[in-house]
Amino acid sequence: KYADVSRGVQSILKEQHEPIQIDRLDDLFQDRFSTNITDIVGMSIGEYLQRKENIFDYNPERGTVFLQSAVLAGPPTADPTAVKDEVFVVREFSQLIEAMGPVVYISTLCGKFIQRNGTSVTSIINTRPLDLFKRHPSVFLVVGAGNVTLKKFEHSPDVQRLLDKPSPKALRIARAAEEAQLPVPDILSEKHVVEEFRRLI
Repeated sequence: KYADVSRGVQSILKEQHEPIQIDRLDDLFQDRFSTNITDIVGMSIGEYLQRKENIFDYNPERGTVFLQSAVLAGPPTADPTAVKDEVFVVREFSQLIEAMGPVVYISTLCGKFIQRNGTSVTSIINTRPLDLFKRHPSVFLVVGAGNVTLKKFEHSPDVQRLLDKPSPKALRIARAAEEAQLPVPDILSEKHVVEEFRRLI
């Protein structure tokens, strides 16, 4: 599959210590997967690499390719032959949070997942990432403001800061509850209405 090519090429390039010639990449791909890149993607290797410039650092003049530094910084690329299921997503998310964390924006995490695996999380698990985190409370901890961490980082100062800080929505709810406690005047005048509008604005 098209997405598997990206993972396969990434795993080959992660084993290299410098840019390699695209002919060498094709040979390594052929040795490992018994097929070549062009047959799968239906275009030249150079064209394929240019379309994936967010992942691959391709130099057409030299005919060399390597991984973009952002991809190199993450954990090892998943095995392209691995079954893509919920267990796979949990393992990938755990490794990514470990590498990028301890606290990661959920949207950043999902973007990195797509970059590494060539497919979205929702296309694998058929639900939102937030639902996945809730199904695995022993692994993940949602810390508010669109952030997630691993349960094992729960006592980290970075995580505690977010857990101790109420979210803007929680503040609004608390303020509304407080205001609901205020006494209502016996006679409501225009002055009361104007004062209330001023307070709200």
